[in-house]
Amino acid sequence: MKYYFAPMEGITLYPLRNVHREVFGAGVDKYYTPFLTAAQTFHFKNREKKDVLPEKQSAFMEDLATCIEPQIMAGNAENFLWAAREMKKLGYHGVNLNLGCPAPTVVNRHKGSGLLQEPEYLDEMLAEIFEAVSENTIVGGKPFNKKRDEEDLQASDGSLVYPEISLKTRLGFSNPSEATELMKVYAKYPIKELTIHARVREDYYAGQARIKDFKQAVEVYRECGGKAEICYNGNIESTTLPELDRISSIMIGRGLLSNPALVRELKGGEKLQPEELKTYLRKLYDAYSEYIPEDRNVIFKMLEHWAFLHVHFKDCDKQLKAIRKSRGKGEYNAAVNDIFAKCEFI
Repeated sequence: MKYYFAPMEGITLYPLRNVHREVFGAGVDKYYTPFLTAAQTFHFKNREKKDVLPEKQSAFMEDLATCIEPQIMAGNAENFLWAAREMKKLGYHGVNLNLGCPAPTVVNRHKGSGLLQEPEYLDEMLAEIFEAVSENTIVGGKPFNKKRDEEDLQASDGSLVYPEISLKTRLGFSNPSEATELMKVYAKYPIKELTIHARVREDYYAGQARIKDFKQAVEVYRECGGKAEICYNGNIESTTLPELDRISSIMIGRGLLSNPALVRELKGGEKLQPEELKTYLRKLYDAYSEYIPEDRNVIFKMLEHWAFLHVHFKDCDKQLKAIRKSRGKGEYNAAVNDIFAKCEFI
């Protein structure tokens, strides 16, 4: 079984990826980036482009191409194909099309899980994408420029201009019965891997994962001839896994934020230890300090992690409050030392 660190907007950025890989990442097979928006301007936002620059992936220098996969948010084939080519130029072997994000701002722009509302349009979009990939033709990007497009055709490995393409989807928009039609669409295309979040868009991230509906979706996909490897996503928060078959990998998000050693434990390794968690937090703070200006903003970013990590400390309300009230690095470090010193580690 392979294990992946799920893309999480604003969280699984390169500071976290590098630190997690260094401290806990021996068993994680792949890290997904937060989505990059494939805009009509054919330009990425600076912060998004910075997050995937090879020189920023310090813990992945020897296996960048296979251990990090950029996720792309696009509402049409042209924009997606341009973004995929850009990731190929940077050396990535695969990209992931986001069909799962439930945020209203995304859905209203006909992207993410918003595309699940129109299977016919999604079918047309995927047909255009995989036609360009199979023919190795340049689609999308700025108006034709002979010199630039000739450079496009000379990809980083001297062959194909596109990386392999995987999809991350949900079971539907409002009802899991929608998965039947979606799986029929996905089965038509040479997708490298299909990740299915076992919820519909209207679930957001609440409630129990829909295991029965997930299994039925996989069955439909296979019956329709779908050959991609299947990755399960949804509510993996401990070493107790749902009964699943016909899958090759598991994607974990919030479970790895709560327990950074979860994949190691899933593979039979040692449970999370307090000293390594303390090291992880220290390295993460230092990494964010290089990424974000001002201590208070770094602390805000660390609080996103403490929202998950506090479960490891018994009777820690007072110490956790001190961490939240910290105004500078000194106060923050003192509060963190206090929670480790005074609270029982669970």
